[in-house]
Amino acid sequence: MKKVLTASLALAGVVLAQENQPILKISQPLELSGAITGAYFYTNNEGPVDSQDGFRLTNAIVNLKGSSGNMGFDLALGGVFAPSVWLNVSNAISSYTSGALTQNEVGVLWGYVSYSPVKGLTLDAGLLPTNIGYEVVNTYANPNINLGAVWYAQPIIYPGARLTYNVTENISLYAEYNNDSINPRGDAFALGSSGSFGNMSYALNYYDYAGLRNFIDAVLSYSAGNVDLGLNFDYHWLDDSAKTPNRDVAAYGLAVYIIPQFGNISVPLRLEYFDEGTSGIYSGGNAQSGYTVTLTPTLKPSDNSFVRAEVSYISTDQYFFNNGTENSKTTLAVELGFTF
Repeated sequence: MKKVLTASLALAGVVLAQENQPILKISQPLELSGAITGAYFYTNNEGPVDSQDGFRLTNAIVNLKGSSGNMGFDLALGGVFAPSVWLNVSNAISSYTSGALTQNEVGVLWGYVSYSPVKGLTLDAGLLPTNIGYEVVNTYANPNINLGAVWYAQPIIYPGARLTYNVTENISLYAEYNNDSINPRGDAFALGSSGSFGNMSYALNYYDYAGLRNFIDAVLSYSAGNVDLGLNFDYHWLDDSAKTPNRDVAAYGLAVYIIPQFGNISVPLRLEYFDEGTSGIYSGGNAQSGYTVTLTPTLKPSDNSFVRAEVSYISTDQYFFNNGTENSKTTLAVELGFTF
């Protein structure tokens, strides 16, 4: 939920000042949103990276947005845990500011300034959240606690610039250039379109990591009665300079989301299949192919809160987990969340 902070707070600041208290002044309306969530994780077949079950602060984010004339900004402060079906209880994620691996990342998650020189055309510059994929790294906005295998091969947040043009009220095109969060950083660019037709929305993207790999990403979302449906398909292929002899050069993954809702209760189900051969694009190792099943019964006691439990299962062709002795992994999680 978003709140609007208006100039009326400045009046409150004047009263506080008369009582020798700090002055709070806001010169224009700002949108305030965010969340704090905490969870407990248990996983079997642990590996050397994700060897500790326990409690985690999974999201702590404050998001501010504002605009004045043809300028605006979007700034998110805080930290995320970003558990996935691969690394369920690990903090070893890429830093969004340096591209290096880090155990914690607290600070600016994303932040950019927007400029609209003419109607329908917008330039965003700064630290950009990607347009790619169905899921986002601030996991309270996802239907599931753990991020999927398909998400794991997608970009997240990176410094760059994005130009967006609204062709119609419901259709937009964009082009961007960035320095993606792969370590070491390199150049990347993307092209895409998103929009909606009635109860159906779509996003189609092409993404190019210069000198590494390219992929096509397609997302479809549809609402039918009390059921939300989603699909995310990716196809990746390596650049010539990144090919290794006797290893595969392409991979694809498909994620399907089925989210029935019954009043304040929902039961999100995610089904995934991926085939990376020996490329390592999804697993970062040698899983080759596999599937995941994630079920996340969720209760919303109020519009601004949720309690959800989850069982997530991943199976691979090769012995990938528990130091290469197991080919499957199950994670149980419970998460409490408050959004604002």
